[in-house]
Amino acid sequence: MQFFSVFAREVGVTAKVLGFIMSIRNLLSGLFQGTIGRLSDRIGRKYILIVGFILSFVIPIPLMFYHNPYFLIFVAVIQAFSVSIIIPTWNAVLGDVTEPSSRATFIGKITSVGRIFSVAISLTVAGVFALIENRFNDSITIGGNIIEITWEIEYGFAFGVAAFNALLCLISMFFLKETRVVSEEKRNHIPKMWVALKDKSFVKFLIVNSFFGITMSLIWPVNPIILSDFFGLDFPQVAVMTSAFAIFIGITTIFGGKICDRIGRKPLIVIANFILVFFPVSMIPAIITGNWLVLLLSRFVGGVGTGLSLVAINAYTLDIAPSDLMGAYSGIREMFYGVTTFIGSFASGFIIDALDLVYDIRIVVIAMSIGVTSLRIIAATGFIFIDKIIPNSNGLTKDMHAKSR
Repeated sequence: MQFFSVFAREVGVTAKVLGFIMSIRNLLSGLFQGTIGRLSDRIGRKYILIVGFILSFVIPIPLMFYHNPYFLIFVAVIQAFSVSIIIPTWNAVLGDVTEPSSRATFIGKITSVGRIFSVAISLTVAGVFALIENRFNDSITIGGNIIEITWEIEYGFAFGVAAFNALLCLISMFFLKETRVVSEEKRNHIPKMWVALKDKSFVKFLIVNSFFGITMSLIWPVNPIILSDFFGLDFPQVAVMTSAFAIFIGITTIFGGKICDRIGRKPLIVIANFILVFFPVSMIPAIITGNWLVLLLSRFVGGVGTGLSLVAINAYTLDIAPSDLMGAYSGIREMFYGVTTFIGSFASGFIIDALDLVYDIRIVVIAMSIGVTSLRIIAATGFIFIDKIIPNSNGLTKDMHAKSR
């Protein structure tokens, strides 16, 4: 996923098509999560995760050989569906195996392990290609045949590693102990998914989080344009950027989980999202100086904000959900987020194309960065007004104002 948008730009898609690809992926990755989350509440998590990882294994393979811009839309659709299967089910697994008092700490630790593994693989692949570029002039000899290392080969190799990693995940799932065993009698008494929308605290959070999602996604099509069009980064440099982002997320989630369990979910959500407010403008110094390494500042801001937000929002959602609807609550949150980020990134592609007809690319990305930051300030303010949630002993949750209702 980290390489996909830059790869699409290299293949030659316009900002409008790139915005559409990212928006349709956001929409479909969220659209089915509520239904799939509740399905995992009814029948268990394991076999749903197996289906998700089968799709994740198959998806990257065509990208290794076929580079048609419009084929990328098909790939984005299937990839989004696999995400919609995996995310709510995996989040529910985390809820199944944790207690509220230490939930955020555990989520932080397990998330950081994933990010660190991701960074190690990305930097290893980037290092190999950087070595070939510097030492062997972008070519290697195998069996007497000289092979030119093109950008297609570099990205194809990355997608091959992604497919292999998904295969390892798929194999691991067969050894996963089912974390939610539901009897036939209990299955018939699980509440409907839409019961969640009668939870006033959850609905308030849902509205604020979804609105913030629009402002988040407005900058997403801008990022690959900065990396590919403005700086013209090659594969190893893109890997450095994506790895730096993952490193900051990984480090932050370790400490973020502990902080979240100590000070509470709401304060950390507010802090995290106000940090994310400044991600767009944190790219401006690099644009002004023309030094791509200065982009690491934006990766620090975005990584820290994302790491804190991931932990706090997942813990908040699991805390607020009844024990038999954790998958549904997580899925509904992602479903609404997917719809709103679809709107944001889709609109952003049209805005960028329109501005690009009149202004230089430097002016376009700076204007978008300042505009999106302004909108994020307004949207992030909404998190101040979400309810503080206190889990009770039954695994249910009540907000602090429940007695007054």
